[in-house]
Amino acid sequence: MEQDNYKKVCEYWRLKALKFDYEERYAALGLPGYNAANLPITYFGVNYEIKRTDASISRVDKPEEVPDFYTQSAIYHLFHFSKQAPKNSGNFIPLHELRGAAPFSPAFKKSTLAPFAKTFEGKTQQLIDTAEKLGFERLPNSDAGFQAMAFVCMPIRFLFWDGDDELPAQATILFDEKITDFTHEETVIGIGSDLVNRLIDAAGLKRLV
Repeated sequence: MEQDNYKKVCEYWRLKALKFDYEERYAALGLPGYNAANLPITYFGVNYEIKRTDASISRVDKPEEVPDFYTQSAIYHLFHFSKQAPKNSGNFIPLHELRGAAPFSPAFKKSTLAPFAKTFEGKTQQLIDTAEKLGFERLPNSDAGFQAMAFVCMPIRFLFWDGDDELPAQATILFDEKITDFTHEETVIGIGSDLVNRLIDAAGLKRLV
């Protein structure tokens, strides 16, 4: 039933996407590659394209594979919810400090941050190797800190501290405080969760809760 609902939501957004002014949005968002054919869009380092004929999204290297709900939502919402002239601040904050997102912070910690920390506990080097393999930029903060580009206009940072005899592993995800210039606050949560899912999948690990 849940998967059916996800499909319906994706279909709803696909139909709305038929009417997006892509030329204007590509310019406003600083997205590369606008053209008269299918539209390229890179999400967490993976190349996708939006088909001009029906606004469906496909992965360039695996066109037969239907992108999941998180991916489709992130892409469609970037074009729909972004402001006229979006701009990043360069100041990164946790979800509970993000305007409009504070009510979702407890659930985000439970469903995303806690499993992130638990899954990679004792596996700091594996997390570093995985993030580097995905093309993320190393940060000096924490035991394993990186900046990932959800889109070329949307940097997201994660910090990870491994556990020891006294404290369990901890992890946090930081968003530019102006990220809601680019998407809806609820979509921010999905993008943060998708970042963790992609790290866990790329590391070949089983998600721990």
